[in-house]
Amino acid sequence: MENKSIADRCATLMAGCQASDPQPAQVVQKKDFVDRVVAATGVKRSEARPIIEATLEQLGLALSAGHTLAVPPLGRARVNLEKDMRGGDVITLRLRRKRGLTKPQASVTPVAPE
Repeated sequence: MENKSIADRCATLMAGCQASDPQPAQVVQKKDFVDRVVAATGVKRSEARPIIEATLEQLGLALSAGHTLAVPPLGRARVNLEKDMRGGDVITLRLRRKRGLTKPQASVTPVAPE
């Protein structure tokens, strides 16, 4: 049985998908996520990585504890359903965002798949 960290589970759960979009969700892996943050902020990868990992871990801990997150510009995330499954915990979230924030901003460039 694979033991994933809370940050990895959080990253998987937070991978973008829209209920109105019938296409399969495009998963953003942690490496790509870090690359996007580095590109958007201009900081060194070695400086950004521990901060991003700590942030993801804290998000995961808060969601696992059933807390509602109010984190602009991400939005307000509330745990809708939590189940214990064989592979780990499955947490279903409801994410409410302000209008106009659902599309990627021009300053964030998508990272090409390798």
